[in-house]
Amino acid sequence: MLESDFSFLTMDFFTKAEIFPGSLGTFRYRFQRTGWVGDGSLQVWVYENVCFELAQDVETETFPWTEEGTAALRGWLSGKLQERGAESYRIPYPRRAEGPAQ
Repeated sequence: MLESDFSFLTMDFFTKAEIFPGSLGTFRYRFQRTGWVGDGSLQVWVYENVCFELAQDVETETFPWTEEGTAALRGWLSGKLQERGAESYRIPYPRRAEGPAQ
């Protein structure tokens, strides 16, 4: 499993975009913020290794956009990573045929 550090998820991080998708290998997550610092909320989804729109195994949680809420979000996300696991991302290429090089 990949070791993770979600310390980059700070109050300021969430000011950069309203929606932010991300992944650690095959562990996929997505954030959406509403409102603004102090009175807004942060929703996070985790899902299987497909695009968000096609995901079926989705879990979600909403946290207040405060220091405490952001810390709770990091903890929840770390727990889901441990629970679901992750593999390094790779693209499966077909095996090359044996024979003389061309």
